[in-house]
Order: sequence, then structure tokens, then C-alpha cells
Amino acid sequence: MAKISVVVPVYNAEKTVKRCIDSVLAQSLRDFELILINDGSTDGSEKICLEAERSDSRVKYVSKENGGLSSVRNLGIDIAKSEYLSFIDSDDYVDCDMLEFMYQKAIETAADIVLCGYKIESGKTVIENKCEDMLLDGENYSAYMPELKSKNLIDSAWNKLYKRDFVIKSGVRMPEGEIYEDTAFNLSLLAQKPIIAVYGRCFYHYVQNMGSITKRYNREKLSTLKRRARLLKEVTDGIDAYCDFYYIKSVFSSFIDMFLSLKACEIKQIIKEEISEPEFMKSAENADFGGKVNRLIISAAQSGSVERVYSFCRFSYILKYKMQRIFMRVKK
Repeated sequence: MAKISVVVPVYNAEKTVKRCIDSVLAQSLRDFELILINDGSTDGSEKICLEAERSDSRVKYVSKENGGLSSVRNLGIDIAKSEYLSFIDSDDYVDCDMLEFMYQKAIETAADIVLCGYKIESGKTVIENKCEDMLLDGENYSAYMPELKSKNLIDSAWNKLYKRDFVIKSGVRMPEGEIYEDTAFNLSLLAQKPIIAVYGRCFYHYVQNMGSITKRYNREKLSTLKRRARLLKEVTDGIDAYCDFYYIKSVFSSFIDMFLSLKACEIKQIIKEEISEPEFMKSAENADFGGKVNRLIISAAQSGSVERVYSFCRFSYILKYKMQRIFMRVKK
């Protein structure tokens, strides 16, 4: 049995998947299986994957009808045979010592989940997203969750190594047909009280193609983000003020994306309805989390003013989508 099963979902990734595959095959830890799952690609991805399978016995190629990212990852969990699971997206790549480092730390700490930092690459701009090393268990992870959430380290599946038996026994799978499936998966695993080893080293390269950002608002985003925020509160203890902040921030995130395709009158009507909801009003009243931008979000939410929330979110939209390079620097 191999030490790690690396699951790579592939969908129309002919321009990037070879780089991803090469970065896995170059790992200093050699004892792994690489599972390439083609989710109904219509480009040349299959040819690249088959060439990799022929050239290296550790590569396994699977083809399936298109079902979305969650269906691919769930299939990967089911067919993996190793001690640990790793998920890598086909448009990203990893440093050659990532698997060895994370496997060694998993063994040393007996962790159920090991997570590392990552680099966001957008053109020539590179941002390191990381935090201090720490070991968390079922009794203390809640206290560190605001930091892990605010630095976007807990949500994604691809900067982690999972003990396969832990995932299987938990019964947790990624929700299919939903967005932000990684967040639901990881937060649901927290309910199982895992040991989590956190390391600041940035092995994973998240390649952000700013030109491919969606041009339309996903109408499922608002309700989905609210469910994820509720789940965070369910699986943590003693950080209700942060969870309430996360709830209103999630709602604001959805408002911001509405500017992609909705008219001003439509956005204002949705804002009016949402900020008058008792759940939002209670969250705004109790929300607390440091930082200038965060305080602006809380203040706008507490104002109850449609125009103020609209103006804040419109400015955020311009910063995020119209001034992308500046947004990356501000995020840094």
C-alpha cells in the first residue's frame, strides 16, 4: 500500500495538467499513487493523462461522465488505497518536497489532517498565505479558527493531507451540485474532533487566472454561504462573535458578486430584504473581529442602511474585479 493517494480532478485542463502531473511525479517522496480523474473533458486532457499513465506505473487514469468537482473528489476517496489522501487541482502545482514534509509531520504528530500554507500566483504577483506552526486538537481548535478562516487556510481541500481512515470513518463527503464544497467538507470533518497539524511553509501554488473570473453572479451563492456560516458556528465553541462576523461578511461577499450581472435596483432590493432578516440583524449586532476593513463591514451591517451597504459593496466590487492588481496587493 502506498503512503499517499494524490487525487487530481481533470476537466478541460490541457494547458495546465502536464505541469501539475510533473510536479507530483517529481516529489522527493516516491511512494504514492497519482489518480487522474477525467470529468468528461472535451479537449486534449485525456491524451496527456494517458501518456502520464503509460510513462509511470504510479499513475492511474480514470474517465467518467461530467459530474462536477465534488463527484470527482468523492470518487477519488472511494478508489484510493493509501494511508493518506491529497487533492491537487489540475491548474495548480506543488513544490517537490510537499508530500514528504506533510507525510513526515502526519506521522510525527499522529494528525488526522495536516495543512500547509500556499502561494497565490496571479501573473507576476505572488502572495504567500500562511500562519504560524501549531498543533490543534478537538479541545482547542475553535480558538484558532478565526485566524485559519481569515487567512483562507481551512476551507480548501488542496493544501491538506488527510488520513484516509479518518475520512472514511467520518462518513463525510463533498456535497455534489453545490459551490464551496471544500468548505462544507472541512467544516464537517471538524465535527469529528480531528487532530490538525498546521504548518506555515508554502508548498502549494494556487494559480489564479484573473482573466477567467466569472462574469455572472451565481444566484446560489447567498444561500450557500449562509449555510456554510451556520455550519461554522455549529462545529465550533466560544467564538460566536467571530462566527457572527463571518456570517455578515459572507452575505456581503454575495452582495459584491451581484454587481457582475444584476441591475442596481435588483441589488438594492436583495440587500433591503437580507439586512432586515432577524438572523442578519442579530449577527450584525453581535459580530466582532479586528482589522480596519472588518470594522467597516460590521459598521455598515449595523447601520441597517441599504444605501450604505450598497455603496460599500459597490466599491469592494470595483476593487475586486475592476482593479484586480490593486486588489491582490491590498489582499497581501
